Formats: sequence, structure tokens, C-alpha cells
Amino acid sequence: MSQDTSLFHRGEREIQERLGVRDRTEHLGRRMIHPRMHEGQRTFLEQLPMLVVGTLDEARRPWASVLAGEPGFVHGIDPGTLAVKARPVYGDPLTAALVKGADIGTLGIELENRTRLRVNGRIQQVDDAGFRIRISQSYGNCPQYIQAREICPDADLSTIGEPRPVRRGNALNRAEAALIARSDTFFVASHYSEDREDRTQGVDVSHRGGRPSFVVVAHETSLLFPDYSGNCMFNTLGNILMDPRCGLLFIDFANGDTLQMTGEAEILWERAHTSRFAGAERVVAFRIDETLFIEKALPFDWAFRGYSPVLDTLQPIENPSPPAQQPAQMSLAFVNVAMPKEVIHEGKAIATGIFKQPVDGRVMVRWLNVDCDGQADLWGHGGAFRAVYVYSLENYAYWRKELGRDLPYGQFGENFTVEGMSEEVVCVGDIYRIGGTLLEVSQPRVPCFKLAIKMGIEGFQNRFLKSGRIGFYFKVLEEGEVGAGDAIELVSRDPRGMSVRQISDLLYFDPTNIVDAEKALSIPALSHGWKRSFEERLAKAAEKQRPGLDTFLVDRKVPESETVTSFYLVPDAKRSLPRFLPGQFLTFALDIPGADEPVIRTYSLSDSPNPDYYRVSIKRETAPENRKDVPPGLASSFFHDCVDVGARIRAAPPRGKFTLDLDSDRTVVLLSGGIGLTPMVSMLNAVVDGGSKRSVWFIHGTRSGAEHALGEAVRALADAHDNVHVHVRYSRPRPIDIKGRDYDSEGRVDIALLKELLAFDDYEFYLCGPPPFMKSLYCGLTATGVLESRVHYEFFGPSAPLIEEAKPAGQAHERSVDEELIGDTPVDFARSGLTATWDPDCASILELAEHKGLSPPFSCRSGICQTCMCRVIEGEVEYFEEPLVKPDEGQALICVSRPRTKLVLDV
Repeated sequence: MSQDTSLFHRGEREIQERLGVRDRTEHLGRRMIHPRMHEGQRTFLEQLPMLVVGTLDEARRPWASVLAGEPGFVHGIDPGTLAVKARPVYGDPLTAALVKGADIGTLGIELENRTRLRVNGRIQQVDDAGFRIRISQSYGNCPQYIQAREICPDADLSTIGEPRPVRRGNALNRAEAALIARSDTFFVASHYSEDREDRTQGVDVSHRGGRPSFVVVAHETSLLFPDYSGNCMFNTLGNILMDPRCGLLFIDFANGDTLQMTGEAEILWERAHTSRFAGAERVVAFRIDETLFIEKALPFDWAFRGYSPVLDTLQPIENPSPPAQQPAQMSLAFVNVAMPKEVIHEGKAIATGIFKQPVDGRVMVRWLNVDCDGQADLWGHGGAFRAVYVYSLENYAYWRKELGRDLPYGQFGENFTVEGMSEEVVCVGDIYRIGGTLLEVSQPRVPCFKLAIKMGIEGFQNRFLKSGRIGFYFKVLEEGEVGAGDAIELVSRDPRGMSVRQISDLLYFDPTNIVDAEKALSIPALSHGWKRSFEERLAKAAEKQRPGLDTFLVDRKVPESETVTSFYLVPDAKRSLPRFLPGQFLTFALDIPGADEPVIRTYSLSDSPNPDYYRVSIKRETAPENRKDVPPGLASSFFHDCVDVGARIRAAPPRGKFTLDLDSDRTVVLLSGGIGLTPMVSMLNAVVDGGSKRSVWFIHGTRSGAEHALGEAVRALADAHDNVHVHVRYSRPRPIDIKGRDYDSEGRVDIALLKELLAFDDYEFYLCGPPPFMKSLYCGLTATGVLESRVHYEFFGPSAPLIEEAKPAGQAHERSVDEELIGDTPVDFARSGLTATWDPDCASILELAEHKGLSPPFSCRSGICQTCMCRVIEGEVEYFEEPLVKPDEGQALICVSRPRTKLVLDV
């Protein structure tokens, strides 16, 4: 099947091919998907009182919305045109999104009969009465996973559009999280756009359904939901694969409230995630960017008629084992609750829900918490995985003796004080019945600084963690009532049998135990946050197990400019070279005279993949003009002065994530400064050598012809290929540099130049160069409206080693007065329960965390990628290297910052 004639775009096809259903789905799509509506579809839409709509806001973020009206408000004028006569709900982003020419997706759904129809297209006309859509795709969907609901008559539709309470935010509050937890239906809006004339592009909106709690509120900005087997078209997932931005819509069918949100999604394919949801074939993780809650948005009353019968067929991949024997008697001694309140700590008000008190009588346990109980936030202390915190009576006896004081029940912030459930006995994944509830052990507790506040003991959270008497959390599988005195029955055990104590000690005190980390990751019930932690550990372990170094011979050494020389490397034995992706680099281990051990450096490959050789083009790093006391670059000087033809040199196979997408047909703009051109030349050569007609702009800035490398080769490619365009700027051209031959304009590569050269269509931008160059172009491009997902960037190397070359060497670092003053500053890693004293010898807060055994996520270590971004709960940081994009207030990039004051971080 030709890709040009396919009914599916690149993202959809990629997933179809991954799952082996490509041909079958293409055949199915040709039967189902049509560029116009037939008479039956028009009749179906005209009888509906509700239409779900997907659109994009000004920032091109998808939103899912709902329109309502008397049946007939949706009308098929002709097979290719759909008229909608309705006004959006008050406060809905749909109002601003209804613009002539805008992409739109619609979903007509009749819940009562489990019938749905998708109609996508472009807005043709907008007026006071509504709008018209020129249809590009129309097709029906199967009835799977739709819960039957009947809309009761006599709704007052005249109230739609009238002012009503609207609440915006960037995180879920308790009521919104509860709405999601009890929902059995929601809608997803997504978008794909590479070629607006291609009918596979545009906005799409789809339905998702399951039993209540099938959408997991991991915390206040994160949701998880399963993707079950369907028609194998993968419209929504295909869009997400190409552009992770999407919008969700939840409807409270009890009162007509709506909850909308926009954010980014990630598809999780691994069994560690899918095994958590019965019948799931994939899992989607959604990160919230903005929420919108509209009170009584819809004037309908719905009568529930039943769940989809398909849900009864969903079977978990793995069933827990029945207990071999019932453990010693277990019972619920106390139920403790409290609503969050503010306490003053070191002069600041801190919200906390840790001050629990025992209650009498029976209490309802909900999906997210116990009635009359709450958490100050859902990030570290609540959500579906931490709905109920449990602590044992046996631990109270230990702490009373250890601390020499009486401790009332609820002192540790637990909801359930239990008997007979120690951390050594209870296993993550065990399922228990208590009263009317069914509960699953989801994770150990992560103590934070608020526990120390409650105990009145500085740093108590660390002591608590080391004791192993940490307690654990329940995820609620069935809601119900509980009360003090209820017996606790072990229903089933996870077959791995990893205890709460074992899991906790594994994460915090046994970082090299990879075997058990893999075992823990395979527990379906383990919470999302803990799975992520173990995934990161395994990824770092794999990173350390680098392939062995290979030996290469220097076959050619070619000067490219006064400062840059290319080295052509061939294997020293008869073996083939591993292929690489344009943009990747080699990691060298250099045996430099005078160095106690090999010097590690990385250099980008500067040619297209070639089966016969690798090429790296290396700039001699000289001392800065204003710092002649600083020695020149150690590794680059070694290459230039000591590595000649015939020399043997060791390097690891190619690697790196900054690579050109060779499958895309989108125009690519390669932007480089100085020696940052090396990966760009590799990308340019790869496009040309592959015979692609893809349009390429190669835009390069350097000081003068003395430093301009590979210029003649790049010009030759432009002369020989109509799809290659080149523009070179010199900031300080020499008298011998000729404009029009050596360079095209004078100055620096900036956003003004790009606006002059480019039409700013749907391009892919690749950036590599010095930090000021990177920051200027990145900020300029995104401010112009270029999607962040279309801007790919990297410094001269993939990580710290090349950055380190420019730092002074040979002299010990002398601490400044400011560094001395912050030397005793405490840094509290709240989520991990660890407190450290700032060590000025650490390069960053990230390095301090790593020295303490933590594994925060990171990638660039240069303030660019924002992978290490975390929330600042208390205190301030200062940046020793300016981030590419300054974090929002209350956030920090820990890879390029140090503490300015006492610091509490959500790490």
C-alpha cells in the first residue's frame, strides 16, 4: 500500500505496523472512512441532543468540549457539509476556537444505544447562530466500552451559554479529582498536522469508557488510563505519537458539571504499566497543563442503564495468588481523619493534613480517600495510589519506647491504625477486605518534612525511613464502609511476595540491586511514581553498562579551516561499522600523556552514515582571549597535535538522541553556530545521500573564514540539489573573505534573519551551538509560534564532558564568600524523605542529590532540556548557569542551580 494514498497518517501507520495490523486496518479503513456522510449518518446526527467537539486554542492546545441543543441542532446540509446551531457553554475555550478555516473534530454519540459517529473537517462559516463544517472524514465507531445512559426530557436548554461559576487552574483540587475517580466515561481531543491539504490531518475527538476508577489520579497533575483493544485504527494514539498535546473532557452525569483539561500524553507500552489495568493493551499517562471546571454546564438529567457488556470480558494479565495460609489475626483498631489545615513552621504557613484524629462509628472509604479526610495536595500525599495510609499498633510500641513519650493514635498521619500488619509481613500487591471495602497495597510511605513538624523532631523523617517502620498505602478497589473493630481478611497475595519493608529498603538503601528492582517493577499494583523510580534506576544501570570500546585507525586527517580538522576513522580489524543516525556522536577514551587515566570526550559525527568510515571534525579549543592563563582544550589539542594518520584510538559505538527524523517529509531547518555545525552537516549529507527531495535550509553562523569549516562541501551540495538552501553569516569577516562566495551576510544568526529567509511554515528546526546562540534562537522561535515539539536542540556535545573543557583546569576551586555562607544550608528532599547539608564542592543540587543516593531525572545537565525540573516547596535557588528557558515561579532546574536559602524540594 502506497503511503501517499493511505487513509492514515504517519503516526497511525507506525502504531499499526508496530502491532502487526497495518494491512488489515488499511483495508478496514477503506470500508469505514469516507470524505462525506451518507443519509443514515446525517439522520443519526439530527436526532442527537449533544455533540462532543475537539478544537485548538490560540496556543494550538487541544480542548474537548460539548455542545447541546434540541434534536436537529446538528444538521447535515449535504453529504459534505454539517451545520451546528448551538452556542458554547459559558467559559468554554470553544467560543474563541470557532474561527473560519480552523480544524475541528466532532463526535456524535447516543449513549442509550451505544452508537457513535465521528465527523472531522474544517470550519467553513461562523455566525451568531452557530457554524458550518466542511467535512474531510466521516466514519462510525464500534459500540465497545460505552455505558448506556438515557437523557431525560424537559431540559431547559435556554440556560446554555449563560454565565455560571467557572474555575481555572493548573492542578486538580479534591472535588475535581473525585469526579475523575468515579467517572466511567470521558472524551479525548487530539491533533495532527503536517500537511493541511492532506485529509488525514486535523483535529479528532474520541470516546473512552470503563468502570469507575479506570482513570487513575496519580497525583494532582497526572492521570493514567488504559487503552483497550478496539478497531486498530489508532487515531487518537497516532495523533499523540506525533504531537503529545491533547485535551480531556469529563462530564458529571449526576449534575451536569464539566471538567476539561489540556496537557500532554505519553503512551506506555511496557507490561509493567499495562498489567495494572485488566484488559489493557497500552496505558496513557496524561500530564495536566490547565484545567477548566464549569458548574452545571449541561442542563440534562441522565438515567444510568448499564455498563458496556464488553467490560465483563476484560481479564487481568495476571491474577494474584490466594493466600497459602491466613496470617495471624488482623484487625482495624482505629479510623483517623482530618481535613487540611495551616500550621506555622519557621515563620511560614504550611498546609498539611497530617493531624489525624480517631473517629467513632462507620466511615465511607472512597476511591481517593476516606470521608471527612483530606490531603493538602495530591502530589505527594494523595491520589488513587495513596488513598488510605496504614500504620500498625506494633510500630507505636516501638516509637513510644524509642522516643520515651506517649503517642496518640493518628500521630503518624495514618487513616487506619491496624493490628497484625507489619511492613515485613504485608506485601505490595496484597489485596485485603476490610468491612465493605476491597483494598490493594500500592506502595510504602515516603515520609516528608511535615512528619518532622508533627513530631516536633528536626529531621525525624530520615530516622523514620531508616527504621523501616514506615507504613503503607492502600488503593481502593471497591468503595465501602469501615469501622474500628472490623476484621481484616487477606484475599490474595502478589506472587512475587515483596514486602513493604523490602520495597522501601530497595529504593533507598540498596541502589545496586538491579535484580530486585526488575522484580519490583513487575508488580502490577505498585504505584506509578515508584515504578518510574525503578525504571530510572534500571535505565541508569543500562547506561553505565556501555558497550566495550573499539579500536579505530586514523585513515585520513584533513584540515577544514584554521581551527577545525576532520579525522576519518576505520576499524583496525575486518569488521563492519555499526550504523548511526545523523546527529549522533562518538565517545572517545584518550590516552593523553601526563593523564592518570583515559580522558573521556564526545565529538559529533560530521558525515552521513557510511559503511566504510566514521568522520569527526574537531575544533582546536584555545584559551579565551581575556584569560590567557587558562590552558587550551586538553583533548582537542591532543587530537590536532598528536593524532596522525595510522594512529590507533579507542571509541564506543555511536549514540545520542539528537538525531534527524529521516522519515519526515517536513522542511528541515538546520541552525548552527561555530563548531555546532558538525551534526548539522551529518544531517544535511544524510538527506542528500538518501535521495530525499525534502527541502533543507542550512543556516550557519561563525566568526570568519578562518573558522568556517566544511563550507565548500556544503555549497557544493546546494549547487547540485534544488532542495538544499544555504545561508552563512560571518560576525567578523576578514578582508579576504568574499561576500557571496564565502558568506552571505554579516552579523549573527538571529530570529530576524530567520524571518527574512523563511516563510515560517510547518518546519522542523534543529539547533546546535554556544549557549547564547541556543537561547536566542530557541526563545525567538517559540515566541514566533513555533511548537516546542518542532525545535530540537543540543550543545556541542550530549552532556557535561564538552562543557567541562572550557572550565579552568589545574587549580583548585576557591570558595566565594557566598558559597561559604550557604555551606551549612539544609536541603530537604521532601518526597524522598532525606535531608542533606549543602556541600559547596557539589556542582549543583542535582549532584548533591546523587551523592545522597537519590536518582532525580536529568538529561542535559546544562539547563536546556528541563528534565530535572522540580517543585520548590520552600526556599530559593540561584542559577550558576542561565537556563535556556527560565522556570516558572515555584519551580527549579536542579542541574544548574544551588540553594540560596534553606530549601525544601519535591524530590
